[in-house]
Amino acid sequence: MVHSKTLIIGLGNTILADDGVGIYAARAIARRCINIPGVNIIEASIGGVELLDLIKGYDRVILLDAITTKQEAPGKIYRLSLEDLGDPTTFPSGPHFLDVRSATELGKRLGYPIPTTFQIYAIEIEDNTTFSESLTPDVEKAIPALVEQVMQYLRENE
Repeated sequence: MVHSKTLIIGLGNTILADDGVGIYAARAIARRCINIPGVNIIEASIGGVELLDLIKGYDRVILLDAITTKQEAPGKIYRLSLEDLGDPTTFPSGPHFLDVRSATELGKRLGYPIPTTFQIYAIEIEDNTTFSESLTPDVEKAIPALVEQVMQYLRENE
């Protein structure tokens, strides 16, 4: 059985080219998770403290987002934990998950029921400034592999 309450959040903005990759990945996962009890999948265009209301009460959260490190080719998939995010002022930019670590710490201090497990899957993007509902080719090609990684994680952590 999967954790009693798992939330998968696809983060991004689908009208800003590659920034929508988290949402497109969440939609692909939703098609595969339709019959998995205890797994909820949502789309969001928020980050940081605003995520607290979405995640409170869940045991496990999986965030799907875009990342720009400028050190890897577009389409590279990262699997990160909150600890990997480190100091938000030094970690590569990602408009939605950059300050998730700080937000969860704040939530704990405020007494929110914060999930005990966070997994972050991010795809290196090429373009998040062009108004477009299409992903760049390398980013789009990475979605099936990211979906498979998330599905594998869910299977291994039932």
